Amino acid sequence: MPRQSAKPTESLEARREFLRKAATGLAAAFAFENRAPATGARPEAAGGFAAASQAKEIRDPKPGIRIGVFDTAFRELSTEQLVELIKELKIEAVEIGSGNDPGNAHCDREGLLADDAKRRAYAALFEKNNILISAFSCHGNPVHPDREKAQREDRVYRRSIDLAARMGVNRVVCFSGCPGDGTGKHPNWIQSLETPEYEQILQWQWREVLIPYWKDLAGYARQRNVKIAIELDSGYSVFNVGTLLNLRHAAGDNVGVNLDFSGIFQLGIEPMAVVKKLGEEGCIYHMHGKDIFIDPENTAVNGLTDLTPYSDLAHRSWSYADIGFGHDLAVWKGIAQTLRAVGYDHVISIEHESPFTSERVGVARSAQALEQVLLDRAQIL
Repeated sequence: MPRQSAKPTESLEARREFLRKAATGLAAAFAFENRAPATGARPEAAGGFAAASQAKEIRDPKPGIRIGVFDTAFRELSTEQLVELIKELKIEAVEIGSGNDPGNAHCDREGLLADDAKRRAYAALFEKNNILISAFSCHGNPVHPDREKAQREDRVYRRSIDLAARMGVNRVVCFSGCPGDGTGKHPNWIQSLETPEYEQILQWQWREVLIPYWKDLAGYARQRNVKIAIELDSGYSVFNVGTLLNLRHAAGDNVGVNLDFSGIFQLGIEPMAVVKKLGEEGCIYHMHGKDIFIDPENTAVNGLTDLTPYSDLAHRSWSYADIGFGHDLAVWKGIAQTLRAVGYDHVISIEHESPFTSERVGVARSAQALEQVLLDRAQIL
């Protein structure tokens, strides 16, 4: 079938549904590789490294970067089941979706805000199991040209900030959003200054929409002692280091970055240079653990800016991958070492979107890879 006839994956939710189905099918086809770990097993065993399950782990006494997971990979689980799985996989932190694109499968945001006792019990569930809540995440587009949609998503941003403040989490992860052009009804992501119209739209977006909105939201968060970690992502106005720093310098220093290297790799940017630059600014507030596999033949033809549907894995220039299955561990070791050099000591939150593995296996393999690259831990076989 020609690629042009393939149905595109049009939304984040649709994309994740495709990835979920694709991973389920591939996991069945390659069951010998993708067997889920038994209760109490270390994640290394899921990748076929049974000997590692007998290893003794040693760590620096001073806490360093923790391995976490973004809960969207396990929406079908109850919160209690999620906690048990996190313990089984030896993961130390969780990033919790609080609405908008990530959904809120494990976070009754309004109920938690309204009921102090419910909020205390919710926090205690994680605390007693030694699981840190690394952030509440509410990725959306609060500057959407559809005013009603923008207001709905802005409300989720603000209520997520409120919840983070009341629970002492003090970090919210989100997108910058992308405005329209002043008259249109859809977002308009400008990626060329080839014509005067493009430049005018871009200037209007920043001057009239993005900076005023983000000054206000940053002020709202600052009053509550909450940091906002913006994820750099194609399709949104803040997508690289330059655009992030433009917004931070305009809105305030509680606006920083959720560093997701899958987005960095898509742009062909040198990851360690990004860590150094943002580390110098002191604005790495959160981090996702996610990789991409780059197909060299397809990239040679179409480049990395590729609109081939996510479902057409054979012809895409890149696809999401588990950590270490897109870029080798030497790359990730360099990233980990540079993170240590700039003083980052929070969480790497595994976001599973690989179409090649099931959620459980993908998260376990990514956690196993991070165990090998982080500098504050080692195993004695």
